[in-house]
Amino acid sequence: MTRFLTLVDKISTALAVVAMFLLAVLIIDMMYEVVSRRVFSAPTLWAYDIAYMANGVGFLVAAGYTLRNRGHIRIDFLSSRLPIRSQDWINIVVYLCLVFPALSFMLIGTYVGWFEAYVTDQLDPVSPWKPLLWPLFAGMFIGVASFFLQTIAECIRHFRSVLGLGVSPLYVSEVEEMDGPRG
Repeated sequence: MTRFLTLVDKISTALAVVAMFLLAVLIIDMMYEVVSRRVFSAPTLWAYDIAYMANGVGFLVAAGYTLRNRGHIRIDFLSSRLPIRSQDWINIVVYLCLVFPALSFMLIGTYVGWFEAYVTDQLDPVSPWKPLLWPLFAGMFIGVASFFLQTIAECIRHFRSVLGLGVSPLYVSEVEEMDGPRG
């Protein structure tokens, strides 16, 4: 079980590196467009498309890493006052009843979107550049799939904590906030 959890964490970390690369692409793309448009009066046809694709995929591929490091916004002002075991149970119920169903629909939707765009060579209908859309949808699918896997891993960690088989991810994160990040 710990091998699976470690593998999922490594996938999320690798995709976080991809997200950092996409952020650099976004910055370079926007700087190029601004200079091209303002200095040389020669706007590009492709800069906006690259920007929204890099931004969208970057956010999605970083979602699993953000979940693992408790970076998502949580409204837990009441539950955080409960014992860790109760918080673990709340997280398990939320994952099973809310997060997994929502991510399942997103996973199916992104897969279908990718597959249809790939099979039909779908182009962006509103862009003058008309880029292929399947690479965008593939990145979205990979991001949602990795987020889904990380959610499974976090749910397993909470369940193991409830059973006394491991430390709660909530406790680990609180310790890290005091001691520094994982190595």
